[in-house]
Amino acid sequence: MRSLLFCSAFLWASLLYFPEPALSAAAEKSVEELLDNINRLPSSERHKGLIEGAKKEGELVWYSTMNRQHSSEFIREFEKEHPYIKIRLVNAGAVKTMARIVSEYRAKAYLFDITHIRGLFLSTLRSGGIIVRYRSPGREFLRRDFVDREGYFNGLFTQGNLFVFNTKLVKKEDYPRSIEELLMPKWRGRMAMDAEGYDWLAALIDHYGEEKGRAIAEKLGRQELSFRQGGTLLANLLVAGEFPMLIDGYNHISYGLKETGAPIDYIFPEPYVPAKTPTPVWIAAHAPHPHAAALFVDFLLSKKVQEMMAHQGRWVSRRDVPYQVDPGSRTVQMVSPIKWGERNVELVELFNKLIYRKD
Repeated sequence: MRSLLFCSAFLWASLLYFPEPALSAAAEKSVEELLDNINRLPSSERHKGLIEGAKKEGELVWYSTMNRQHSSEFIREFEKEHPYIKIRLVNAGAVKTMARIVSEYRAKAYLFDITHIRGLFLSTLRSGGIIVRYRSPGREFLRRDFVDREGYFNGLFTQGNLFVFNTKLVKKEDYPRSIEELLMPKWRGRMAMDAEGYDWLAALIDHYGEEKGRAIAEKLGRQELSFRQGGTLLANLLVAGEFPMLIDGYNHISYGLKETGAPIDYIFPEPYVPAKTPTPVWIAAHAPHPHAAALFVDFLLSKKVQEMMAHQGRWVSRRDVPYQVDPGSRTVQMVSPIKWGERNVELVELFNKLIYRKD
């Protein structure tokens, strides 16, 4: 049911959202031009202009898909630096946030300034006139796959998918090492996966090609996987012994739990490490507080905040910030927001058919 709801959200956003072109273009031009004009100023004048505008605005509305604890850490830090801005946080998962944004824009209720949702939504948000380009100075420090040429995509972080084990239920010498080892009979009924593991399937197809990737996915779907929604829930159930292995555990959650002494271990799968579409930060086309929004984007892309995200275990976007759970020289298969953003409905349908295998 959850997967079907997600598919419906994609269909709704992709096929049923038709903004009024003139109004959408005017709003985009207004916010985008304002930020572009400020970006043309010398660095010190630019920063001063953003601060002066943000002081008049006084607040920022952030639709965050990050967990509330981590979101609150960044809010406290930002408000220390900019005490004249009060951040109003609306916290929800990616699907609910996307549905909310589309619903609001259809109703011409322009409430949010900033959001960050999985990159697969780029095409929908862009074509719907919901987001604008913002060329933050921080873009020059970002890794290659975390930034686009046009200025829409300012990546914050991605999440690698690891094999994660309950060490009370699986001996180290018995760990499967590769994706294809998951298809062995001894792992049937012993593995869990996120019920919305669409990026995982996209990485599988990208690595092996359409034919072999789909064949592996179909065989995996016969392995009687246990499905739940949400990386934190799955990790906690793994720790509790609900299942021996999680095939798409998030690197930052796994790292955090292991650091607390939880009975888990994790390894990088072979022949590649799946990585979700980078999560970018976006400014709304009708942002009520555009100066504060730009300051917040710059803040999130700063080295200081990227180091905070890395400390949480995330694979961050800045080249000058190392990873704590580092894949090293291993192949990382990062899902393209351009390719799979155009095929998002198809991807959900494929996952439901081949792996989830439930109506």
